[in-house]
Amino acid sequence: MNKYIYGIVASTIVAIIGLALLIHQTMITKSVGVRYAPRKIIINGDFKQEFSRNLSTEWEDITFFIDRYSDRELIFIRGNHDNYLRTILTKRGFDLFDYYEDNRYFIYHGDRDLSTKKITILGHEHPSVVLRDHVGGVYKLPAYAFNFERNVIVTPAMSFFSSGTDISQSLLSEEHFTPALKGMKLSSFRVYAITDEFGVVDFGYLEDLHNSQGPI
Repeated sequence: MNKYIYGIVASTIVAIIGLALLIHQTMITKSVGVRYAPRKIIINGDFKQEFSRNLSTEWEDITFFIDRYSDRELIFIRGNHDNYLRTILTKRGFDLFDYYEDNRYFIYHGDRDLSTKKITILGHEHPSVVLRDHVGGVYKLPAYAFNFERNVIVTPAMSFFSSGTDISQSLLSEEHFTPALKGMKLSSFRVYAITDEFGVVDFGYLEDLHNSQGPI
């Protein structure tokens, strides 16, 4: 993997935390924090799981997370699960934003189309690489999808309760979840899966990955 790709992977791992289950997220963030020592942590939506209300456990977990990383700048971006997250955040002096933008990155969750510019980082789709064997076994790996033509990165979920969406199916379908991806040449996405054993693994271009799997 070249230095450009590795740098983007590293920065987005540091920056983006995906779906729900905050104790698990805290463990991931702790590991990333030890390795990269980020000054800023951007939570790109779906920081809570429940749509309709704030569960007592969510109050506890979110408060725990904020206290755990009180020495970092925390930025919370609204996801489609976060309708009531602002209630918790305002109690601790935080706001909930629709997007984050600096000189290099434009980051938002992706359930709405806020366009693409600079290096755009999206969540929402929760991509994964699905490996199948000849006896029907299925193994999912969380994955990043990079579109170098449009400077778009789609990040995986960070929760073990969200195994992710099969990227070889969802991004090649008109029914994918992320409006900003509609009309893109989706086959130009390059896929990088995250593994415990081998680190980041390059699975090549999405169209090739889809074709290599054959009929399901």
